[in-house]
Amino acid sequence: MRLKSKQHLTLSSLALLSGLTGCSQTLTPVADNSNNTVYLNGQIYTQDAQRQKVEAIAVSNDTFVYSGNREGAERFISQGYRVVDLGNKMVLPGLHDNHIHVLGTVPLDVCDLEGKGVNLDQLASKVKECLPRYAREPGAWLKIEQWVPYENNEPTDNYKTIRQALDAVADGHPIILSGVDGHASAYNSKALGTAQDDNGKTVGFNAKSLAKGGVFAELAPYVNLDSGVVRDAAKEKIPVGNFDMFAQEVGDPRGEAIYGAILPKVAHVMAQSGITSIQDACSNDFIREQLVKMQQQDLLNMRVTAATCFISDDYKGKVDISGHLKKAQEVRAAFADNPLIKADAVKIFADGVLEGDPFSKPPFSPNAGMLHNYQTPHLKQNEDTGDVTVIKDSDDSQNNGIVNYKAEDFKNYASALDADGFSIHVHSIGDRATRVTIDALEAARQRNGDRHIPHTIAHLQVVHPDDQKRLGELGTYLTYTYAWVNQQPEYDMLITPFLEHSRKGQDTNDLLYNPKNYTWGAIYPVGSTAKAGAVLVAGSDAPVDSRDPRPFMNIAAGITRAIPGQPAYNAKQSATLEQMLDAYTINGARAVRQEKLIGSIEPGKSADFIVLDRNLFDLVQQGKPEQIAETQVMQTVFRGKTVYSQ
Repeated sequence: MRLKSKQHLTLSSLALLSGLTGCSQTLTPVADNSNNTVYLNGQIYTQDAQRQKVEAIAVSNDTFVYSGNREGAERFISQGYRVVDLGNKMVLPGLHDNHIHVLGTVPLDVCDLEGKGVNLDQLASKVKECLPRYAREPGAWLKIEQWVPYENNEPTDNYKTIRQALDAVADGHPIILSGVDGHASAYNSKALGTAQDDNGKTVGFNAKSLAKGGVFAELAPYVNLDSGVVRDAAKEKIPVGNFDMFAQEVGDPRGEAIYGAILPKVAHVMAQSGITSIQDACSNDFIREQLVKMQQQDLLNMRVTAATCFISDDYKGKVDISGHLKKAQEVRAAFADNPLIKADAVKIFADGVLEGDPFSKPPFSPNAGMLHNYQTPHLKQNEDTGDVTVIKDSDDSQNNGIVNYKAEDFKNYASALDADGFSIHVHSIGDRATRVTIDALEAARQRNGDRHIPHTIAHLQVVHPDDQKRLGELGTYLTYTYAWVNQQPEYDMLITPFLEHSRKGQDTNDLLYNPKNYTWGAIYPVGSTAKAGAVLVAGSDAPVDSRDPRPFMNIAAGITRAIPGQPAYNAKQSATLEQMLDAYTINGARAVRQEKLIGSIEPGKSADFIVLDRNLFDLVQQGKPEQIAETQVMQTVFRGKTVYSQ
């Protein structure tokens, strides 16, 4: 898997160049000016150590050679550099997305709900529409992509549950709705009946197999037979023949063809978004192969850290430290000489998700690992108005979710990865999962010493106040998806009633958004973790929630923590624009150990930058930070080459 490629800068020259800092920085230009350009008249935010704003930059081939004022650029112009007028536009270094599943950013030629919430009549109609095209053979699987588990799915006069709607129109086909969150899917009865035990015997998910003593008793927290919704570890028991990127095998002609067709579109989406560096947050052999194909086709206009992923073992709680380490070492070595792709990170799933179903009978609890037991809420929703009433005090569920690894196993795993030089990237949703993760990272430091490896934790939906401080003390890199932080009652109703005790007759707004509640200060604690010393980075988690990486929506939401026109979700936890730009640029580069190469506009660094249609600081000064979400990238330059413009 090693690729031979020309590198314009040797490691020795990079080392020399990295020592040049300050405004009006220059490098000696080369004689050939065919690929040399001076960009003038810009509002260029360098993101260097001094956070300097300059008006001119010069690029030679793929490298910045100057950053400073207009007068200093004259030397390059006199030597024949091409001149581009930036028209007073804002310029930033290329953006970094620290948590993305890049092959999911473009829809495949499959049945797709496109992330739009539907009621059960609409769902049934979609199935009828897709069956003739995508499941022609009798009994073939129909997979429907980008189903939203936590929005709409409302009962109708015809259907009361998702499972019932799918059964009514299945026509003998097993059906799966693949959730946008990557954790929940929904199935019809025929599909649920295909679940296999560890020996490959078809047993099916049913009341008997999920009951105490049953074959799948341990998976009962992941399966809701009423609705047909199945999560995380339990999904693996259903042998779906599909095009999920995590299920593809290298060399399978179907997968190769369907993903090969979208690679140019993937390149376009990234460049259009201004993203020139990513961490692919769960890479397997198939995904890595597609990234190499993009590179071979000159489509890989970004640097990639491919985090080696063992998702199946994680959700089984399978402890195979030596096996994981061996595989990760092999992958890292395979890309050691690749100028654009590296594999020096390992992904760990610590737990599941926080979304539950308070309206199923009985309510279906979340499975993310929490410090305290989930509540079992008693809610009733008016089918006509959608209004929710608390009809009874909530009960203790005697269940606090699942952390995939035992604490000592997690410590040993993290310590082994850290000792071998891998950065660790952890999916952690619940507060207990995050505490166990912090304990593991602390243990690695105690055992190995501080090796200055930037370990990252993604999501952090709920973090205990004590652990918010510990994240800062460790200097952990935190990959929040800021666009998820807002008051959204329809979604929050699937979470907060399981975290907070509710009282009969309680106003639902008080239940969801009471500043005295634990959740108010624990959900996505961006501000307090940053204040404590943690390092903010940014990850879209696309295609979760949205295929669009939407970096500027994330930047806006990090500042406002609100949907435009709605109240903020704990404004005290907001980030500043400066913090958000750091998260997407220099901090993102540090998180993948490439800050000497990218992340800021400085001589000696790779010439990766973007031109925007508006100045983000102006919008903040005008009291309109929400309008940052509408920002458009006018031009993306990667290694000195324009890869997108409008």
